[in-house]
Amino acid sequence: MSANPAPGSRRGIRPLYLVPLVLLAVLAGYLIAASRHDGTTPADDAKVAAASKVTRASGDSVIHSDDNSGAVNLRSCPGLPTFGQTTGCDIVDRLPDGTVVTMECWIDSGTVPGRASTDRRWFLVTTAAGAPHPGRRGYVFSAEIPVSEQVRTPWCSNDLTNRLLTEPEPAASPSPPTAPAATPSSASPTPEPPVVIVDPPSESPRTHESTSTKPSPPAAIWVTVDNRVTNGATEMREDTAHPAYLSDQPVKRCKAQEPACNVPGDLSSGQRLTALCQTSGDRITNGQDNSTVDDSNPGLDESTLWYRLRTDDGRTGYLSVIWLTPADRSGLGLPAC
Repeated sequence: MSANPAPGSRRGIRPLYLVPLVLLAVLAGYLIAASRHDGTTPADDAKVAAASKVTRASGDSVIHSDDNSGAVNLRSCPGLPTFGQTTGCDIVDRLPDGTVVTMECWIDSGTVPGRASTDRRWFLVTTAAGAPHPGRRGYVFSAEIPVSEQVRTPWCSNDLTNRLLTEPEPAASPSPPTAPAATPSSASPTPEPPVVIVDPPSESPRTHESTSTKPSPPAAIWVTVDNRVTNGATEMREDTAHPAYLSDQPVKRCKAQEPACNVPGDLSSGQRLTALCQTSGDRITNGQDNSTVDDSNPGLDESTLWYRLRTDDGRTGYLSVIWLTPADRSGLGLPAC
């Protein structure tokens, strides 16, 4: 008797049976895809959801401290004080959580301790009504404005930054007028004189809240670049190999850092710039620290004082006073940065 099966009775899955199996597989794939929506992992979903929240092109934002301390520092420039320094990017206000601000522009600055090296974005904001000082402007770290509250803004160009930071703060709304005293009745033969209540004098002078007492902006203060270094015991020479330049922070060798923190464009001796404010930073000297040959040079100088300056074309940045004429190195009564 033959062991071969009859034609059409080969063992295995017949083609007819493949159809329902394929349909089941397709259905299972569809159900899995539908349950995942887009086939991404939960982590990817969180990233997409967070990124999709920054969709507003206008409107105000509410700040919240990233460390849950209850307040956010509003700083004079985008960054923290240089390591070892107590000044630089000073705190100009403390904003309680829930303060409403208007995001003006963004800029990437120095790294922030405890954050990734790529996490260096800062926002220039204007505080809204209800803030401790409505209308005050300054920088806050991006993590202090939740992603869901962020608004798309332009890059903080020099022109935009200078315009925003030099605009005067708006005065606080005036107090409502006091209702006039009631007229004494004609039936009273001898009306008592009205009692006048005089408020006690304020313990501290009013500041920006009153336009009547707010001083006029000071006249522009000009300084002159002097990019000379010592040349022996008595002479000074132009340092043509190392022209002066503005920096994003008051630190030396900004061009050589990674990433570089210099403002594009060099300065030359005799160039005039507008001085905006002063702060302390790295020690700078125009002499030779590794030699005594210039110790008696009358032009030898050193300082940790830096100015924030603005060029005629609108660039702003820090420059050590050592690279200015000696008469411009004393602080000039500039406000703190």
